[in-house]
Amino acid sequence: MNDLHSELTRHIEQGVIPPYQYSYPPRSAYRPLDEGSWDIRELWARDLGNHRTPELNLYLHVPFCRYKCGFCNLYTVISTDQELYDAYTDALCTQILDHAEIIQARRLRTVYIGGGTPSLLGTRHFEQIFATLGSVYPNWRSTVEEVAVEATPDSIVADPDGFGRLLQLGLTRANIGIQSLVPKEIREAGRGQAGEATIRQAVAIVQELGLPDLSTDLIMGFAGQTPESWRHSVDELAKLAPTTVSTYFLTVRPDAWFSRTGAYQYMWKPELYERYDYAREVFTAHGYVQEGSVRYKKPGRGGYVQKVLTFHGVPLLGLGVGARSYTSVLDYMTGSVRPSLPEVAQYIEGARAHTLRPTTGFVLTAEERARKRLVLDTFDLDLAELDRAGLDAIADEVGAVLEAAQAGGLVHRIGASRVQLTPKGFKYRDILSWMFYSDRVKDLDRAYYEGLHDANQRARATMGTPVRITGLDGARESA
Repeated sequence: MNDLHSELTRHIEQGVIPPYQYSYPPRSAYRPLDEGSWDIRELWARDLGNHRTPELNLYLHVPFCRYKCGFCNLYTVISTDQELYDAYTDALCTQILDHAEIIQARRLRTVYIGGGTPSLLGTRHFEQIFATLGSVYPNWRSTVEEVAVEATPDSIVADPDGFGRLLQLGLTRANIGIQSLVPKEIREAGRGQAGEATIRQAVAIVQELGLPDLSTDLIMGFAGQTPESWRHSVDELAKLAPTTVSTYFLTVRPDAWFSRTGAYQYMWKPELYERYDYAREVFTAHGYVQEGSVRYKKPGRGGYVQKVLTFHGVPLLGLGVGARSYTSVLDYMTGSVRPSLPEVAQYIEGARAHTLRPTTGFVLTAEERARKRLVLDTFDLDLAELDRAGLDAIADEVGAVLEAAQAGGLVHRIGASRVQLTPKGFKYRDILSWMFYSDRVKDLDRAYYEGLHDANQRARATMGTPVRITGLDGARESA
């Protein structure tokens, strides 16, 4: 057994649970960019030259929430100010127009309005956004494969007619965060305004309206959650029959409220993998297929097209404060990684003045482009395709990791160059993905979260030394 195989085996035996790998490099690796060093048009022109097929995912970020969930460390701010919503929508539409040439030069595959809670916006705001998009890309409703929005159960129950209008505007998928169907756990998550009855009512409204794809989620690891309460949530959600289900391991970060409560540690709980096994068993028995390590879908209806395409390397243009853009040259934001209402105001002013530029990000070398695909896309990956992305520079390292993964039963090798995850590989995908991280990204990730921890007095008091604040390196420290 070689060293990598031994390491991989040890991580699996320990039940290590790294953070879910949904982007690479993660936001924690972003750092301030030199002022004026990146021109958006030149950047996207360079990206276009790296793709055989010009395609694009569009992500629009709406940062506003009524309340902050205990586990959330996304770019969100608390506000119900309608005048702010108006100004922000104007700014977002201005940004769409400013990026018209970039959008028009590619086939638009998906549109996703995330947050935050975009469903807090009024119908007129969505009409303005979609009309602006139509002025740039007239047939977007006909050509895109997915139009998605994030929503909370209480926002749908409060305005079902408004949600129905979104379907008329072209909505095909809604992500409705529920996290649990156990009242105590819902309150623990910080979502007391969306109790079990509200969740069930929202699901019924969406299904009655005929939304093609209803996406919901459950989280493993809340304080007080038991195997029995987890099985209850899984069983009840399977009965509600949404078209897409995601099951996430809870990750506590020092910039989330849970880090201050004293009820959580950065340590992972190996027994949560048993809850993963139960969810997979139940959802596959109810006709779902596994689309990703955390996600199950009804064939022909469910799924998360934008995420799949992004994992496959299709670039993503993110507009709005806190939105990330993923290209083959630079992953970036127009703002910092720390959300605030003053920064929202700065974004609005910058959009009005047409002065927004990449300010925070990570420059992608050829090696990092190859690592991005390896981290995200081992579900079904042709290594020969990565030769253009810089695989040669790390071929020996990658070959050794894949050899260890194959010996451990995590991947199939198909033909000369194709790699696919096995069922065991789906389960431990985030462990395997972390092994493809570069040392630089690991160091940046750790420095970012340790810095947040050091600045969080209550986290220091309740969570101690952050030996497992990041990925697998912390697991080695505590072994």
